[in-house]
Amino acid sequence: MATRRQKHEEYKDALNLLGRDLARRAKSRCELSGASGSLTTVDLEPGEPDPDLDRVVLVTPELAEALGGGRVESGELRFLADVVWSTVVPVRRAAVALLERIDEPWARDAIDNARMMDGTTGDA
Repeated sequence: MATRRQKHEEYKDALNLLGRDLARRAKSRCELSGASGSLTTVDLEPGEPDPDLDRVVLVTPELAEALGGGRVESGELRFLADVVWSTVVPVRRAAVALLERIDEPWARDAIDNARMMDGTTGDA
């Protein structure tokens, strides 16, 4: 039986295998900000047993921290209003996840735009 640590290592190895395809999709830039340099992979559904290209994004360490629940600076993330128009679903999902933590009219408008792209209205 695999230990928790072994499972985590196996997960990290599987995530690394996505690296080439993810870097190609992202053109070796942050998929949210467009920045180059140090980038990290974030799984938007980390509880899943295997990472999947349809659930991961390549982002800067600062955005990875924010996606993990870290501090969000609304003024520094205005570029997300444009990112919600991305045709790459996990990129749009990551942008919305950050925008949902910003209590500003522009962020709510951007979320509405993302819902239009996804074909949902947000009416539950």
